[in-house]
Amino acid sequence: MLTFREEEVLKELSEWERELLSYEKNDMVSLYEKYVKKSMSYIEESKWQDIYAVIDNSLFHAYTMLLSSSLHENANERMLSTARIFNENITEITDMKSLTIDQLHFIGQQQMAKHRLYACFQGSITGTGGVAAAASDFLGLMAINIRFCQQISSLFGSPGNTPTEIMTALKVLHGACLPKRLQGKAWAELMEELGRPNNYFYEGSENVASSEVAEVMLQQTMKMFFIFLFGKKTYKKMPFVSMFIGAGANYQYTKKITEFIYKFYQRRYLYEKLQS
Repeated sequence: MLTFREEEVLKELSEWERELLSYEKNDMVSLYEKYVKKSMSYIEESKWQDIYAVIDNSLFHAYTMLLSSSLHENANERMLSTARIFNENITEITDMKSLTIDQLHFIGQQQMAKHRLYACFQGSITGTGGVAAAASDFLGLMAINIRFCQQISSLFGSPGNTPTEIMTALKVLHGACLPKRLQGKAWAELMEELGRPNNYFYEGSENVASSEVAEVMLQQTMKMFFIFLFGKKTYKKMPFVSMFIGAGANYQYTKKITEFIYKFYQRRYLYEKLQS
């Protein structure tokens, strides 16, 4: 049974979900989508499948590596310390479920602000125009958002170290990275998976990357194009315009991702409470 505040939050989530699922693309978006599909057609489908497989493997290994690192354990301990301000009896991640929805939201907002700031800083470094910074930009950006996904999973009481939790997180991350017009379909698929038994081993499809990933890659390429285009415009030897472009683009991209991820885990938390 949900409390009054939990019912209010569920209504807000339902309204957000309704807007996401009813998103209508305009003529400009349709033209852009046509251009993306045409660009993809220049590469054989078999090559794209190879690319998707590489992305899936890379995401899985990156996620598990960060999950097993001391960085993750330290971050969880800091979050538990914050949670003890509200409830001194909290000792492990599963105890986070004893917090109220507003207490969880307070901690979640802190996590979102922190990771968006990380992304902004990462983008400003990329904007300096260095080859090494540019090459590591997308990897750094994905690492930041993977870390956020892990932290929010822990926030709502799921350690996230089972095969099912890992695959769920990767699918949530994939949906969060997509353009808004494609997020509705990804969200609907995630909602369908909520009804599946929460077994230790994942029983659904383990394919994460899809044709929409090409659009994400194109967006990142366009960002780098503008960074290099304005990289020569400096003030006191600092390319402030390109730094602003990198910081702004990474911030907006991470803002979209963190919102989607947070709302999924919040929705799952309320779903599980309703089921119990």
